[in-house]
Amino acid sequence: MNNILNRRDFLKKTIKTSTATVATFNVPSILKGRNSGSPPNVVFIICDQMRFDALSCLGHPNARTPNLDKMAAAGALCENFFVNNPVCVPSRISLFSGQYPHQHGSLANKSSKLIESLAGSMLGYFRRRGYHTGWVGKNHTYSKAVLQSLDLCSIRAREPFRAYSKFVPPYWHSDTLWPEDKCHPRMNTDEAIYFIKSAKKNEPFFLHVSYFDPHPPYMAPSEYTSKYAGKEIVLPPFVHPEKLCARLDEQYRALHYDRIKDADLTETMRYYYASIEWGVDYQVGRIMDTLRNRGLIDNTIVVFTSDHGDFMGEHRMVRKGMFLYDALLHVPMIWHAPGLVKRGVRINNMAQGVDLFPTLVDLTGGNIPGELPGRSLKSFLRGEPKKENDFTVFASAAYSDLPPNYFDNPEPAYDPDSEVPFHSRVENLTWKAENKTAMARMGRWKLILNETRPPELYDMATGWIEKENLTDKQDFKNIRRTLEAKIRNIWKW
Repeated sequence: MNNILNRRDFLKKTIKTSTATVATFNVPSILKGRNSGSPPNVVFIICDQMRFDALSCLGHPNARTPNLDKMAAAGALCENFFVNNPVCVPSRISLFSGQYPHQHGSLANKSSKLIESLAGSMLGYFRRRGYHTGWVGKNHTYSKAVLQSLDLCSIRAREPFRAYSKFVPPYWHSDTLWPEDKCHPRMNTDEAIYFIKSAKKNEPFFLHVSYFDPHPPYMAPSEYTSKYAGKEIVLPPFVHPEKLCARLDEQYRALHYDRIKDADLTETMRYYYASIEWGVDYQVGRIMDTLRNRGLIDNTIVVFTSDHGDFMGEHRMVRKGMFLYDALLHVPMIWHAPGLVKRGVRINNMAQGVDLFPTLVDLTGGNIPGELPGRSLKSFLRGEPKKENDFTVFASAAYSDLPPNYFDNPEPAYDPDSEVPFHSRVENLTWKAENKTAMARMGRWKLILNETRPPELYDMATGWIEKENLTDKQDFKNIRRTLEAKIRNIWKW
């Protein structure tokens, strides 16, 4: 049996940074050596499906992220950053448009329309300011025609050998088939480095690098997977899905997670964290080294995050779904910008996806578009904390329920008449944009409204996992009313 550790225990560790190395802000080093009016470069790195706590600098027993740890120690780590949707397309569109999903209209992957114009979006903003623009890696954000209008466009998602197979379970994992230098993480980084090396002096650039990992199927070269021993993997404490809501419990049973064994879950987690080390952390390190070697590190804002998270063992589930739980919404966010971002700062204030666009505008000396619902995080990044007792993180999404009496005639694990994998057949039933769901998070309290299911209220003071639905507890009636009013004021439905 694997060692079971309470998540709070390993999240107590902090990044140790000497106060003697904290940067001063009288003359931002990011502006030294630049012509007057020439703003800093921007490198925006995003990975796919990385949980917030999957960082070794937080003391996670399964994670090995030396390069991200180094980036956080030299910059700022946002401890409470949440995306506004639990799946790829809506979340990414929110990051680049600065709008909530219900505002831009994409609430689930199945119904989403990609951004069809640069106008009004983050890419368009920086291009209008004269930035050299590049996009490398996964898309799921803009139409191909829009990206092809950039100075560099190289769209690349998963390798063909990672295509879903109908012969494997939802928690499928494997060593990679191709040589590492032929795999997409390496190729994406090579092209990002080429773009950086091609930068002209005093011409600012905006580069977006989008990695597929650690999105399932969870894969990495054996050089990395062999470093993770099954006996050392720590499983999270088990909270049965029925303690949260019936819809989550149905997903749990429909995907056969109620049958998953410790050995299966342990193996999947081995590959998940190996794919983060190889497909994300190592690649980020290569980009940071290039900026440093080219003398650009002091003139470049580097921001790293993920589009959403992964259950990865919580409730004995893996992957994602149309649920608004912290496992899927709470993601890492690290900022590195000497002189603009205080060295080694840990930001406890809550932040969300729609804050990214205005923060980058503010840090680069621009004027924040007035129509954006988010706010700049600049003061927090400079190490200027302030209490925000009423600040609320908001998420919006859509879902569909399993058909009535589904478990009387469930999807078979193997269907010889279908080429669609089992997990995709189940997800296709629940990922339609038929019903609305929304989440409001204010401090320790979190409320989720579901159009076809009862509300869910959680006290998150005990950690970053929902443990018990308190919505029917009379002691918390006023808290529920307050959060419900906040949701109704932002999104009326």
